[in-house]
Formats: sequence, C-alpha cells, structure tokens
Amino acid sequence: MRTTPTDPVLVGIGSNISPDRHIGAALSALDDMGLLRAASTVYRSPAIGLADDAADFLNLVVRLEWEGDLRGLKARLGRIETRLGRPAAASPTWVSRTIDLDVLVAGDLVGAYAERSSPVPHPDIERFAHVAVPLAELAGDRTHPVSGRSYAEIAASLDSSGLRPVGTAWTYRVGA
Repeated sequence: MRTTPTDPVLVGIGSNISPDRHIGAALSALDDMGLLRAASTVYRSPAIGLADDAADFLNLVVRLEWEGDLRGLKARLGRIETRLGRPAAASPTWVSRTIDLDVLVAGDLVGAYAERSSPVPHPDIERFAHVAVPLAELAGDRTHPVSGRSYAEIAASLDSSGLRPVGTAWTYRVGA
C-alpha cells in the first residue's frame, strides 16, 4: 500500500513506562526524520486491559508527511520503538510499554500493509476514546473509509470520561 503527498498519515503514540521521556524521544525522532507535521493534545488515560495498579498511559496522535509504501513507514516506526526499549516480539496480551507507534489512518487506504496484519484504518479508532479523541483533533472532518462516519462523530460516540488533557506534544519534545 502506497500513500501520496495528499494522503494524511496519522500515527497514534502511547506510553505508560516513563511516558514523558519516551513520548518526547519519539516526537524528537519523528521530527529529526523530517516527518512530523502536527500533533494533538496529549491525554492521560487509564491502562485499559492491564492490572489495576498499572500506570496510566499518555496518548496523542501525530500527522506525518509520508509518501510511499506503508511498510517502509512501519519499519521506521519499529526502529524508533526498538531504540526506546520496546521488545521486538509482539505480546499475546496487553502489557505496559515504553512506546507504541501505530499507523491509524493513511488517507482513504483500507487493508493490511505489513506483517502481523497491521490494518488501516486501525480498528482501535472505533473502540477506544484514547485513540479517537486525539485523532479527531487532527482529522475530525475526515471520513472513516469503512464506516462512513467522520472521526469527530466516532470520537463523540465513545466514552471519553477517563481522558484528561495534560499538555501539548511540544511540551514533551526532547530539547523543547
């Protein structure tokens, strides 16, 4: 699957292990690569699916400038995750993590683009407010290519009572 310069590529970022440091480092890495174009508010949310004593996550969405094969972007994101201490092997269950970088939307593309069935649009958009709310900040008027609903409508339909805005992405950038 290939994107064009007019396709918005939106990536979800999340962390609950030293999230201030890891999110800042991920943002700096994306910026250093010349990919980062915009970022949502950073939200704190409970660690869904983890033990009650698991640390909260910080989540945001960024818009990247990417033209080309999504596998190439996934590889770059994977290298950032590895550099920031995320194990390369996928866990069969949800776990705390140093960083999670997921391609959520790539224009109107639909389908799997990499190993382990990485789909766009990402299924968590319609499941979790910590994904949909920051996504709607950057692309609320765009339409989900499968459901036909705008990302703002999807965000409004989910329970966002556990989300707390904690700052802008630029607050977390290394060297900011």
